Amino acid sequence: MTTVEFSGIVDLPPPAQPEAPSIPISEPIITGNHRFFPPPPPRTIVKSSLPQFSSGWTVFQNLYFSNGTFFIVKDQDQGGFGEGYWPERRLITSTGLPGLAGNEAEREPGLKEMEVIDIEEAKRIWEDRVFDVGGFSVLVNDPTQFLRHYYHVAAELFFATERVITNFDPMPAPDGTINAPNPNRMIFIHCDEEGFSDGPGLDHFFLAAQFPSMTPLFQPSWERMAQQVEASRRVFRFPGALFVDRSAAFRGGPTGSTSRTPASPWQAGGGSFGTGGLGRNQFWYESARRRVLSFAGVSKDILDIGLRAMDPPLATGKPDRPVITYISRQRTSRKLREEDHESLVDALQEMCLRHNWEFQLMVGETMPRDEQLLWAARTTVMVGVHGNGLTHQLMMPPHPRSAILEMYRPPNFAKDYEWTAGVLGHAYYTIHNDTFWTPPKLADINYDDWNTDKVKSIPVYAPNVVEIIEQQLLGENQGPKHWQSWREDVGY
Repeated sequence: MTTVEFSGIVDLPPPAQPEAPSIPISEPIITGNHRFFPPPPPRTIVKSSLPQFSSGWTVFQNLYFSNGTFFIVKDQDQGGFGEGYWPERRLITSTGLPGLAGNEAEREPGLKEMEVIDIEEAKRIWEDRVFDVGGFSVLVNDPTQFLRHYYHVAAELFFATERVITNFDPMPAPDGTINAPNPNRMIFIHCDEEGFSDGPGLDHFFLAAQFPSMTPLFQPSWERMAQQVEASRRVFRFPGALFVDRSAAFRGGPTGSTSRTPASPWQAGGGSFGTGGLGRNQFWYESARRRVLSFAGVSKDILDIGLRAMDPPLATGKPDRPVITYISRQRTSRKLREEDHESLVDALQEMCLRHNWEFQLMVGETMPRDEQLLWAARTTVMVGVHGNGLTHQLMMPPHPRSAILEMYRPPNFAKDYEWTAGVLGHAYYTIHNDTFWTPPKLADINYDDWNTDKVKSIPVYAPNVVEIIEQQLLGENQGPKHWQSWREDVGY
């Protein structure tokens, strides 16, 4: 008798399976920043491109960094710096030194700061040692010099970054909706966290409020990151990057003529002087304004004040009565004569009582930050001595009769808040005691008494201020005066 050995493994043919239906392969859904900066093939060298450029504000697709240098990878048709496709190197970057009179040569960039190389050369050097810093990065090449100052951070660096972002959207919406990239990180190449800290803490507040999904990396973190590709054949790639450089901005026409770094991306977005408050520019900043104010706890009802004032209204509800906010600087070194301050408060209160308007006396040193921004969000006309507090105009609603009244000791004048008011669509007035200036006629730039004791007793004639406000709110409404009487000799 034959014994059959059983191994425990039965090799039987598999049962017949029904044929699976064919499923069509659909294209992947591209969302978020990938719509604007499609991820390149991993570990593969691809050429760089230039989605948007204005002096000092350069948007790159596929910017490379290795051994302390940023690299642009070009194909044979693009050429080098200043040869057609790529702008001059000095209009993109600098050595990152502070902007001081007399050190212009030291700030001029060279091969160490940024270089253009052929794609074949890049493949030879890096091969497949390419590591992506995914998403959209903002690379700030500015020194600490201006980053301790609320105005320069909120009304220049973040203001212009917002303009670059909204330039991707042909028509920002009145409710703040935009179709634009959202920065994943902001890297401060030459500034540590202390260097980014202003006294009231508004720099860090705006960083979190305006860009809540953006991670900041300050100089020490950047240097540690850069060490990973130091003295090596590895390279970091930024699929999407906004490269910011203050010195480069000042070398270009728009900033060179206005002394305002946001002027470059403003013009790139169709903001030549005379277009503020019209078309795509009317609500370009509204998304940022609403993000910051929502972070501060401001209600939607207050956010919509400007929309209810439009003709026709763009939000439901009755129009709100005008709010006049006087920002007092009497506790600072640059302030009104005490008797003129008291006369101005009395005159503004009496005017508001007579017209059933609301008056707010803001003393920033005694108020929580969120409350200051709430008051600014309700303001129709803002009055103040030249100073940091006027940066709060960023939070004023896009109101058809909004205005900024800035008081100086005659003959002092600077364009900081005048230019900012213009691109926000606010009318603007310079107050020199009993006279005033408004575009297209501006006072001459003058800093003679800027740092002297004379600015501790600035004169102002209160009836002059009242007359301007009444004309602004009760006179014929022709829109922001800043944008109507443009002529070339104003100096923009």
